[in-house]
Amino acid sequence: MRHQLLKKITLLTGTLALVMGNLIYSVTAQQHHHGHSTPQIDTSDSKTLPPVPTDLPSWMNNKSKNHIYRKRGVYNDAVYNIKPLALDLNAVAVGHAFAYEDLVTGKEKELETKTFDRINWILKNPPRFMPDEANISPTFGRKYGVLEQVFDWAHILHAQTVDVLVSSKMTEAEKEAEIERLYEFYVKNVPYAITGLPMNMGYLDTQPYSKAFRQEYKKVNGLFWGYHWLQGSMYDMLYGKTLEEQKNSYATVGKQYHEIELYRTDRPFMPMFAEVSPRFAQRFPKIANTFDNLHMLHDMVNDILASDWITEQQKEEQIQRAIWLVMAKNHEGMEAGQNSGGEGLHDHRFMAGMPGMGLMPEGIGHQGHDKSETQTNPNINHDGHSMPNMNHDDNSMPNMNHDGHSMPNMNHDGHSTPNMNHDNSRPGMTHPTPQQTQQPSKPARSNQKK
Repeated sequence: MRHQLLKKITLLTGTLALVMGNLIYSVTAQQHHHGHSTPQIDTSDSKTLPPVPTDLPSWMNNKSKNHIYRKRGVYNDAVYNIKPLALDLNAVAVGHAFAYEDLVTGKEKELETKTFDRINWILKNPPRFMPDEANISPTFGRKYGVLEQVFDWAHILHAQTVDVLVSSKMTEAEKEAEIERLYEFYVKNVPYAITGLPMNMGYLDTQPYSKAFRQEYKKVNGLFWGYHWLQGSMYDMLYGKTLEEQKNSYATVGKQYHEIELYRTDRPFMPMFAEVSPRFAQRFPKIANTFDNLHMLHDMVNDILASDWITEQQKEEQIQRAIWLVMAKNHEGMEAGQNSGGEGLHDHRFMAGMPGMGLMPEGIGHQGHDKSETQTNPNINHDGHSMPNMNHDDNSMPNMNHDGHSMPNMNHDGHSTPNMNHDNSRPGMTHPTPQQTQQPSKPARSNQKK
């Protein structure tokens, strides 16, 4: 009996060996047929990073601190005339710095929890004065020094423009003239000014790493885009208004910012300046474009840092490239409304009738910017005029009328688009023909000093 059992085991082992041998032979033969000695790896999903230009100016490799002081003026720090707004803007600076420092110090896994909670606390308990972001994010500053300087310089333009608008020591005519001078001061004093030309947002938001941050860190990205909503909305809220009107307006705007805009995660794209402050964008399109391009640079940097498939060296290279893409120096001699080629980089056409807004990504519907699917944002009334509130669903917004004049209808494909309705039924927001900049009407001015 033992002999028969051994015989059966021997037979079974032989059969198994024969089967395995045939299987191995089959796999080897198939590999030989394809010219490979190992199984083929599918690389169809691999991403190729764009090359970094080799002729970049030397200042882009600077890692030293280089703080540039703001322009002198009687208006500096006038934003504190509207203290709640000033404090909210102080908190924005802290929030950005917290997130960047954690991203570059290995704490990215805590971004949606501990980092979010820290930022949220600051937003509810803002510092009394504007902080130096370099002191809050020292590692980020050492690693990406030039980037921090680009951010800081644009933030100074932001701050001083708001100071002028809120100043009680200037007439409206003086404010307009000084805002023009501030922009000239911004572009001419240092090499790292961001271009004031409209940029093709579709091109900038279709890099190999694009959308990584908003997909991985929805809550923190919501905070960032909430900041950008505030930083854009405040211009029309302040422009051409008395200080009392400005204060009353921010009581409403600030409430919406804290209760709704900071915590939205349903926006398909960042808020665009000309959508939330169309009057100011019409009057100062270069400033509007500068701030949109600044915010797009923020998004690109966020996406690069959030892409774990990119090495640390590649991240430094791609951030350097991202900076160069939006630098004014990179677009010298070009004009708004023209496509100078360059595979989208030098496409400076703008949305029809809106010289302060570059072309949007294909397929982006605007209603997601303003109106949550779960909550309708209230219209913000500043002084009897409708605030855009970025609500673009059907029949909800009468042509973005802010001062008794109809805004251009954002005609994207040669057809009238009433109420700027860009829901998903419109095919991809097709690019318009190049638009020429027109001088917009200015708000009523007062010759009396406030």
